[in-house]
Amino acid sequence: MSTQNEARTSQEMPSEPVPRFGLLTPWLITAGLIILSVVSWWLLADPQWSPVGASLPAIDALLFWTILGFIFTGFTFANWPFSKISQPLAGVLHVGVDVAIAFVAVWLFSFVLGSWDPTFSHSAPGGAGFTATAFVVLIGFYAYALAAATWGGYPFEEVPAPLASVAQFFLAAFITVIGVVVLVYPNFNAALAKNAPLALAPATGWVYSSIVIVIVAAMLWDNWPWASVTNRHLRAAAALVITLGGGAGLYFLFRLVVQAVTPASIKVLPTFSVALQTAELGVCFSLWALVMGLIFGPSGLKLGTAATRVARTAILAVAAIATYVIFMRFFATKVLHFAPLSGDYGGDPLTWMDWTILVVLWYAVAFGKYGSTKAG
Repeated sequence: MSTQNEARTSQEMPSEPVPRFGLLTPWLITAGLIILSVVSWWLLADPQWSPVGASLPAIDALLFWTILGFIFTGFTFANWPFSKISQPLAGVLHVGVDVAIAFVAVWLFSFVLGSWDPTFSHSAPGGAGFTATAFVVLIGFYAYALAAATWGGYPFEEVPAPLASVAQFFLAAFITVIGVVVLVYPNFNAALAKNAPLALAPATGWVYSSIVIVIVAAMLWDNWPWASVTNRHLRAAAALVITLGGGAGLYFLFRLVVQAVTPASIKVLPTFSVALQTAELGVCFSLWALVMGLIFGPSGLKLGTAATRVARTAILAVAAIATYVIFMRFFATKVLHFAPLSGDYGGDPLTWMDWTILVVLWYAVAFGKYGSTKAG
């Protein structure tokens, strides 16, 4: 009798979902997301093929603010209220809200604030106002990722939701304002540019390298090493010091990599900046760290914790550097139609890799990897 009951119970219980295409599932999803990124770029942003006709600075401003809008909705507010809605409607609404946030933010900066301060004006020569608006987000990426992924909501862990998310939002906004006032605004304001505390190119490289530390630690290292600190205040302080200090060290390491993989004929061009290219390389690391963490998930390597982290980081480095080289040497100019620096060499990884990052984030979080599994 017990055997019959167990059999009946097993039939009644829903089976666990399994990857739709077995071990190939994350690979096929990754390939599909990259293809979607390319096709959507051709339709919406490609300098030659897109019917939209927007300038690259305007695209950057909207793209970066859309990603920050996702960080607000997906991480700061923990996917609320979309988690209460079934898929795929939840994902569609989530995407719509993120895009709306971007348009409102760019309008407020470039048209409203820009009407008072020409630093952010949409009519500034060469799209400089849109670029300044986009660079606000560079600091926001670090601040909001730090608050949500690195600090885990500190110091509001005991505060009930949704008040904790609101508090975290304003804390990250405060950090963003400090970074913008010190690093971004002085470089774009005509009266302050000569006395900026840190020039824009190295500031960009340092901040983005710190973002890489935050993302890699969250995706591949389980927030090691600061996660091992038991006191929450010291843990938060350690995370801040390690991400910013480690970002400075990684910035100089990225400089060496960029110097090594860039053709000599490109490095002598007046438009080439090795400091800025460290951020362009860093965004390739961010892309693949997010793909490994969100699409591929936990490692299947039969190694210890430390060895697994080293192995995955090595794989990440190879994938990121190879992506940067392929993108800069022909993919950006031939496939995505970026303006070349010389010959077929050129492109802007910060734009297109972030474009792909947004597609990855939307699929993995907003849509909850919809369609990637089936009933077992």
